[in-house]
Formats: sequence, C-alpha cells, structure tokens
Amino acid sequence: MSAPMGPIMQQLATLPARSRQGLNNLRQRIFQQGERQPKEGHVLRTSFSLHRPVWVTAGGGLYTSMAAVYLTMRYLRRAAH
Repeated sequence: MSAPMGPIMQQLATLPARSRQGLNNLRQRIFQQGERQPKEGHVLRTSFSLHRPVWVTAGGGLYTSMAAVYLTMRYLRRAAH
C-alpha cells in the first residue's frame, strides 16, 4: 500500500519548485511590460485587426436591425391606412 504513495509524494515535493518558477515568470513579465514604450497608433491598428470579426459581426447586426426597423415602419404605415 505504500508503493503508490511514493510517486504521489514525489510529485507533491516538486510542487513548490514549480510554483516558484511560475511566480518568477510572472514577475519578469510584469516588470518587462513596464519598460516597453507603447506605440499608440500601432496598438490601435493591431486592436482593430485582432477584433475584425467582432466589428464584422456588429456591422451585420446593425444592418439587420436597421432593415427590421425599416420593414416594420413600412408595414405599420400600410396597416394604418
């Protein structure tokens, strides 16, 4: 019964070392971000490029909504007469 506990205990022993590595990586990323100079124009273009599917979906939704409003107004005008 003690044989299965051996590998589990070894894995538990390596956990603090992995946590330290993860924390060191996170700390390095945070401090490196502060040193970079942001390029505002580049960030804006990159943001639009990354979110292109979102803008396309929003445009399609807007088009559909406006078409529905137009058709509703058109049919309500007919119903009022």
